[in-house]
Amino acid sequence: MKKYVIANFKMNKTDGDITKYLSTLMPIVSGSEAQVILALPSVSIKSAVTKVGKNGIIIAGQNINENDFGSYTGEINAEMLKGVGAKAVLIGHSERRTHFAESDELVNKKLFSAMKTGLISILCIGETIFDKTNGLTEKTILRQLTKSLKSIYANELKNIIIAYEPVWAIGTGVMPSNAEISKAVKVIRKALADVYDKTIASNVAIVYGGSINDFNIKDIVKISDLDGVLVGGASLVPEKFGIIVNSFDKVKK
Repeated sequence: MKKYVIANFKMNKTDGDITKYLSTLMPIVSGSEAQVILALPSVSIKSAVTKVGKNGIIIAGQNINENDFGSYTGEINAEMLKGVGAKAVLIGHSERRTHFAESDELVNKKLFSAMKTGLISILCIGETIFDKTNGLTEKTILRQLTKSLKSIYANELKNIIIAYEPVWAIGTGVMPSNAEISKAVKVIRKALADVYDKTIASNVAIVYGGSINDFNIKDIVKISDLDGVLVGGASLVPEKFGIIVNSFDKVKK
């Protein structure tokens, strides 16, 4: 299965910064077989799409409103993202869930909105430190997955990437072990198999996110049932992100 290396810039870098970033990154990753996706601030999406051209890098948004249009000052919808060239969007990131009180039900609505326009949805799920310390990791993952994918048909899963991001690992420098990540991936695949079937579940891309950098990536790529990574802080430095992208080409096929 294709490997995905996704960057989440969050609220960082101006349009000019991103143009310079791409000038550095593109030659570094030009020979990689991994699919690079950059989730950028919405104000820079159009210029980034123009900059990457036919390079193969996918430009994504970081969020959409669940509504098609209306009186929602400051919001953007899926059609707006698609209109400026975005091909994907992050949905349900833990920072959206935490800072903006996004529920699983709202995440589900956003998924439907993204699918209507043909955007690839990067669905983020993951447990908090409270969940982890109280043995609720699996229960939390299953709840978020089940509610977020409610009424999603099997044929629609081809446009969904699932990002397992334990909240306690995001930006903390603390990471789960490879065994813990692999266990979470298995939980997700089993849940998908129970709702759909094993073949469909095996074809859904699942990536890991949380304190990934250009050093620990050499261990992450060893997880055989993982389809890539979602990178935060380390993605802001093109040289470091390039190392992460190219690490997947060094894994024995």
